[in-house]
Amino acid sequence: MQHSSLAHFLIVMVVVFTLSIGRLMAGPPEGYQFLSLTEAAQLASSENKPMLLYFGRYGCTTCRKMHAEVFSDASLSAKYNTAFVLAYVDTESGNRIRLGNGERTTEMQFATRSRILGTPTFIYFSPEQKPLFKKAGFQTVAQMNLYGDYILENHYKSMPLKEFMAHQ
Repeated sequence: MQHSSLAHFLIVMVVVFTLSIGRLMAGPPEGYQFLSLTEAAQLASSENKPMLLYFGRYGCTTCRKMHAEVFSDASLSAKYNTAFVLAYVDTESGNRIRLGNGERTTEMQFATRSRILGTPTFIYFSPEQKPLFKKAGFQTVAQMNLYGDYILENHYKSMPLKEFMAHQ
């Protein structure tokens, strides 16, 4: 009897530990409406909205830092959840996705083809679904807000991002 109670206890502890680690290791940040790339691309196209594509991975300490220090900002969350269609790609995932041209691939293969060398990496797309710029590594709340303004206020139509950032 004692042996089965101990075994049951250990199984429960392993499950709790595994679930806790999964939450701590990253993925898309909580409080944001991140979709798969397939769903997000379709929605962005049908709603004519800009898209933010976030490449992350489980175990990414910089991703966790961004979630805690940047994505936790209420005004940033409101801006991005309202004005952008959000997509998340796990750079180490074997999950299958369908690209806009109908091709099926894995998230990992897509990240490799997109030349994602580290996480987090963000690619911003115009409402016309043209890639505008890529930012890798930790970004501050202020930077994320400015990137959003650059697109939402249509500055990308008249100047490069570097010039826009220099004037801020």
